[in-house]
Order: sequence, then C-alpha cells, then structure tokens
Amino acid sequence: MDYSRKSLWAFLPGKKDEAKPVDVFFVYPTIYAHPFRKKRHHMGMVNPIYKGIAKGMCAWQGQLFARHCNFYAPYYRQLGMESFKMPLDEVMRAERKPYGDVYDAFHYYLEHHNNGRPFILAGHSQGSAMLLQLMRKEFTDPALQEKLIAAYLIGFSLTRRDFKRYPHLRLAQSDKDIGTIVSYNTTAANVPLMRFIRPDSVCVNPLNWRHDAVYAGKEYNEGAVLFDFGKRFRFEAPHYTGAYIDEGRGVLVIDDDAAYQLYKAKWFFKKFLMNRGSLHMLDIALFYKNLESSVKGRIENYFEHNKKASL
Repeated sequence: MDYSRKSLWAFLPGKKDEAKPVDVFFVYPTIYAHPFRKKRHHMGMVNPIYKGIAKGMCAWQGQLFARHCNFYAPYYRQLGMESFKMPLDEVMRAERKPYGDVYDAFHYYLEHHNNGRPFILAGHSQGSAMLLQLMRKEFTDPALQEKLIAAYLIGFSLTRRDFKRYPHLRLAQSDKDIGTIVSYNTTAANVPLMRFIRPDSVCVNPLNWRHDAVYAGKEYNEGAVLFDFGKRFRFEAPHYTGAYIDEGRGVLVIDDDAAYQLYKAKWFFKKFLMNRGSLHMLDIALFYKNLESSVKGRIENYFEHNKKASL
C-alpha cells in the first residue's frame, strides 16, 4: 500500500501543529462491519463512513497520546467484526492483508516522517494485534528497540508463550519503565470472555502496575473518561473503579459497583460497548488518566535515561 498518499492516513501532524520530540504510531480497533459478511471481510480505504468512524476512534482513544506526541495513525484494510466468529485458520489467512498495511505504513513513517525521534506504539483490539505482530517480527532490530519508549497494546492478549518465544518483548513493571509493553483486557467478574483472550494470557494492572491478583483500590484511579448519553458527551470521573488481575483467566477485573453502574446504561451503550458483558471498548476509558500519566512519565524517563547514558 502506498502510504505516501495523505488520504491513507487518518492523522498526520499538520504544519501548524506544535512539533514534539516524541511520536506515537497508533492503530485503531475493529470498527468495520459489512452487511454482506461472506463477500467482503476487509474494510475498504475509500468509504467515507468507515473512514470517519476510524478517525473518530483515533481521536477518542488516541488523544491521551497526542497530548505528548506527534500523532500518526494510518488507515488499514482491517478485518470486519465477523472475524470474531470465523474459523481460526481463516482468520489467520485474512490477517495478512491488514498486517501488510500496518507494516507498510510503519516503514513509510520511519523512512519519511520519524527523523530519528523516539516513538510509542499504541493500539487497541485489532490494532494491538497488528502491532504485536510487528513487534514480534521487526523489533529484534536493536535500532528500533533503542527508539521505542513503550508499546501500549491494549485490548488484545499476550501470553507467557509470547514472552518465551520472543525474548525481546517485555511486559511493563512500572508506570515509567521504557521499552516495555502495556497490555490488558478489562471485564467484570464472572462473565464470559471474548474469543481473542487466549489461554495463558498475562496482563498489567494500570493502577498498580502489577501482574498478579493484588487489588488496587479506586483511590489509585486518577480518572476514567466516560460518556453520559443524553446529559454529557464526555466527562471525567476520578476514582471510578479499582481493579485486580484474575490470574487464572488473564484479565483485568473492575469493581462490582462500577460494573453495575455501566450495566445500567442505555441499551445501545450496552450493545455496542459492552457486548456479552465485556468491557472491551472501555479498556482505555476506564483507566484513561493513569495511562496518560504513564505516557508522560515514560517519555520523561526515556530522555533522562539517555541523558545519563551520554555522559
């Protein structure tokens, strides 16, 4: 795919935008649903409706990165929502096209936009899956490892096998460590898990940065960024929920009272953001301010680390 065409980018920094010393390469989640699912599994690159939805999703989820980074977000021929029900071997074949687009966009970004700056990789859901493939295959390169501040691969599961097979991948241990991966899937207690959460998954709790079941109370939550349909389109809710990791299932579990408040939401909110009891589409929103603080902290730590290394 020819990513020299500006029409293939949902976001590129504009000439009037303030230049920052760090970039983020962001890949948006699954938003495509074709009415004739058996005929077309991949999102086209020209449909203005889907491009508009993709751009809106980038703006919603990516803003916490864009406040601190130059924001790059390509369009890509992602798999449609029917992939959640497709046979696994068919999904793996169909993933070649979206991954090829993300690969092309990333290398075009490196060659024509990056100019030697350190960067963050960030995505959600299918976007995180594509970036995980990219890290598995491309980030054995020491030059890329050196420039990577962190990878926020949220809403897709990483397993213990991933870290054994690809030793250059490391799970975050704190809110400021660099070169590591932040990954988790959010759910309420005792609900069925979505298909993409793989057996033997591991994750990070973004409230205490642990990998185990130690509970982090809601006092650690700097703020969720949520919607109140019919009242407020966007509002911040400090100390909205605590969380702990269900180690047996490899997921991040929120407080029962917070889950109850979300389940009381209007039917269309439940249908599109909380399908089958999952909190998948709220993975970022529920811990928004903690994630944003960690982005800022990692960037500061990266430059401090490199400053000391150069002395």
